[in-house]
Amino acid sequence: MRHKMDAQIKIIIAPAPFKGSLSNIQAARIMEKAVLSIFPRSEIIKFPLADGGEGTIDAVKKISGGTFRHEEIHGPLFKKRKAAWLKKGSTAFIEMARASGLTLLENAKKNPLKTTTFGTGELLARAASAGCRRIFVGAGGSATNDAGIGALTALGIKFRGKNGKIVYPGTGFDLAEIKSIDNSGILPEILRCKITILSDVENRLFGKKGAAFIYAPQKGANEKAVELLDRGLRNFAETVKKLYGREISSLRGGGAAGGIVAGLASFLDTEILSGADTVMEMGKFESRLESADILLTGEGRIDEQTGYGKSLKKVFKLAEKHGVKTIALAGGIENPVYKKEFKNVVFASILPGPSSVEEAMKHAKRNLYNTTVQMLRLHKISRSIRVMERENGRKHAGKS
Repeated sequence: MRHKMDAQIKIIIAPAPFKGSLSNIQAARIMEKAVLSIFPRSEIIKFPLADGGEGTIDAVKKISGGTFRHEEIHGPLFKKRKAAWLKKGSTAFIEMARASGLTLLENAKKNPLKTTTFGTGELLARAASAGCRRIFVGAGGSATNDAGIGALTALGIKFRGKNGKIVYPGTGFDLAEIKSIDNSGILPEILRCKITILSDVENRLFGKKGAAFIYAPQKGANEKAVELLDRGLRNFAETVKKLYGREISSLRGGGAAGGIVAGLASFLDTEILSGADTVMEMGKFESRLESADILLTGEGRIDEQTGYGKSLKKVFKLAEKHGVKTIALAGGIENPVYKKEFKNVVFASILPGPSSVEEAMKHAKRNLYNTTVQMLRLHKISRSIRVMERENGRKHAGKS
């Protein structure tokens, strides 16, 4: 890494959301304030990270513009609420977390047997009806495990259970009941759309590494509920194959966001792209990073899952490739086995000491600011020492 005067230091600020406490945009602002307190004349580029989950459309709007449209839809428990999507020309960006997100629910009400993606389907319908023909769907941060039957119901598909009874609005519990599917009433406009699903999850729809077993416990499911949900996902896949000849059980990434990826792929023109890669490519992240001196990044928790396709690991790889010193901050750091892989990354928890989750989230702004300041101050001191050592080395070389 090149050493420059403070006025010439280039710092990239690229945090992911600190889920439950700070959005990627908020975290970037706090980090910027901390940077300016230590390097007041530095060049700063803010690049909020997103991988299809919470904060994706905010990041896309900052990178490429567009106009937010606000709609009244149904939330994960089928209660009416407002949700925004982003429109740019004939392209739409939808974030599941805003319509069917886990953060929309209190802890006591989190239950993937009862939640639905119906609201996400409503946003898809609004975007298609507004003339959008390319729709990006950020598939992350959902409170659901319904294989997207809620969203597909909102788009006009009818799912029937015992005695031909229509399943409505479509929840995780309903999956095991599905006996027949009628897609004749699907919204015509949605069939004219290319649906690009942004996700970095590689899990398949069902099984021990499927949507229910891996992610449903985080959404409020107990062991019995997980098993019921997994049976429901399997039943849905078997029904789709039997009626339409489509094999979705082996779809890589089909289990993302409670299986909505597999559900949408069953009936719509879909493709799956890496959310992290797509957002970074939109903003030309790598070309900006090449000439940076410091990269500041972070998220709520850095753990084993960070090593499986999430945006932070991709950022670490790019920083390592270009030799950029990286400071990665998190509310919690748990067994990041890839630490040894990245020599230029310094990991630090923002917690000042032992703390409950509630306390950590309550003081996230203060903790992030203070830790960023501390890490940058240490970096500045070590940088000054290295400069002095080089200067002393040159003096001794000149004397000899």
